[in-house]
Amino acid sequence: MSRLTSPPLSSERASLDKLTSSIRGKLQFMDYLVRAANADVLRLQSENDPGTKIFLRQLVEMHTQSLAIETENMRLMGELCHSLEAATVAPPGPASNGNYGEAV
Repeated sequence: MSRLTSPPLSSERASLDKLTSSIRGKLQFMDYLVRAANADVLRLQSENDPGTKIFLRQLVEMHTQSLAIETENMRLMGELCHSLEAATVAPPGPASNGNYGEAV
């Protein structure tokens, strides 16, 4: 079915597609940061010039700070996913009659 004749994506599906694309992008960025930090550490270990060593050390610190921030963001995303999953799987509580939080 072509894009023009297929039914439009639901709002939920479009939101999910956007979220998964965002997560893939973040993971690719984290992969880049890990590779860059590793390459800079290898360069730092073989460098003899003190000025260049300082520069490379700063680069590694910059990459590690960025990775720490991205890791925290991904942790929060994981918590959100677990909360959403729990909300969709949990059976209604005993005080609920199916009317979303209204007491019996």
